[in-house]
Amino acid sequence: MINDLDDLIGRLKKDDKEAFNLLFYMYAEKLFKFSLTFFNDEAEAEEIVQEVFLKIWLNRQAIRNPATFNSYIYTIAKNLIFNNLKKNIYKKKYESFFYSNGEKYRNDTENEVFYEETRRMIDKALDQLPRKRKEVFLMSRRDGLKNREIAEKLDISIKTVETHMSLTLKYLKSHFPGITL
Repeated sequence: MINDLDDLIGRLKKDDKEAFNLLFYMYAEKLFKFSLTFFNDEAEAEEIVQEVFLKIWLNRQAIRNPATFNSYIYTIAKNLIFNNLKKNIYKKKYESFFYSNGEKYRNDTENEVFYEETRRMIDKALDQLPRKRKEVFLMSRRDGLKNREIAEKLDISIKTVETHMSLTLKYLKSHFPGITL
């Protein structure tokens, strides 16, 4: 099995899609079951598996030791699972806050109008940014991704992500003083 894995990893690093597919079939079901131990939602577990293999494909050149591939793949899965769990916790806290205070906010039409108008103005300002800078900002603020995750997904350096974020925040703060972003 190890020799087969050595061969598959070697082929994967040479952009062999068949080797990638074989690795997917070797590990997908195991990763799915592993993910299900954390989530009671099959769709969420399937998403973890897809994200793991996306990361493997994007970072295939960085795989150094086929003997530790099993640990490598489960570490990616574990990190993705913990990030999703963290996002779910924040989402639940928000929902809990909204439901317990919802009446106060639901009846406040003025706040809703102000929020929507502000959101439209910010969206309009974001449309003035270079495409990559806007994309980095939205991945951070809308999708809740960390700089490292954004850098990996966009195949840019973390320093570039930080620069994009810094320039975007500076730009937005100059246009909207007093608004926390």
